[in-house]
Amino acid sequence: MQSQHIVENRILRQLSADELKSIQPWLVPMQLEPNTVLHEQGAEIDHIYFPLSGMISLLAVMQSGDAIETGIVGAEGVLGGDAAINGHLSGQATVQMNGAALMMPKRRFVDAYHAHPHLRDLVSRYQSILLMQAQQNAACHALHSVRNRLCRWLLQSQDMIGSDTFTLTQEFLSHMLGVRRTSVSIDAHALQEAGLIRYSRGNIKILNRNGLEDCACECYSIIRAATDNMMGS
Repeated sequence: MQSQHIVENRILRQLSADELKSIQPWLVPMQLEPNTVLHEQGAEIDHIYFPLSGMISLLAVMQSGDAIETGIVGAEGVLGGDAAINGHLSGQATVQMNGAALMMPKRRFVDAYHAHPHLRDLVSRYQSILLMQAQQNAACHALHSVRNRLCRWLLQSQDMIGSDTFTLTQEFLSHMLGVRRTSVSIDAHALQEAGLIRYSRGNIKILNRNGLEDCACECYSIIRAATDNMMGS
């Protein structure tokens, strides 16, 4: 595992040299492919993941198969850290945008978690971020318009992958926003007409980030500020 990968993850790059030395042999590079399920809802986990790029969605999946997003994980955090310590993952974790990650066996992670207070503190702080995301998302779905939420989601996606161009289908967006595809189509078209994005067959290019920020609901800035405050900007 190449050492330069470490700086791409916000938790790993804050560890001391001794902490990194103790876990580095167990960090295995892997590619994150879209639609890959890393953790099944309610299942015991075998590995935890430190994303380096890309985006992973945390989903609450209903018996009908319908799902809604409760949070997202990217290079600022870790997937499965709390579940490795405290039990089963409550939701499903699915890769939504391709990228890379460092995978670590659960047993090795648990050993490191108990051995290194700094790692334990960073993981605990990130779990607070995920809980805050879930709470903010619940309020957002109830109180804010589809267009406001769509703008927020596009901004978060751009932050995660560091690019103004990415692929998000209307079907995927409808699941994430908890609305019908027709609603996504109407609002995506309105954003395109306003010159904020270019959208064609799932391919999105952000043309005016400032305009998207003006249109997005307050949840975007709240989550971003809290993440930078808790995890380091």
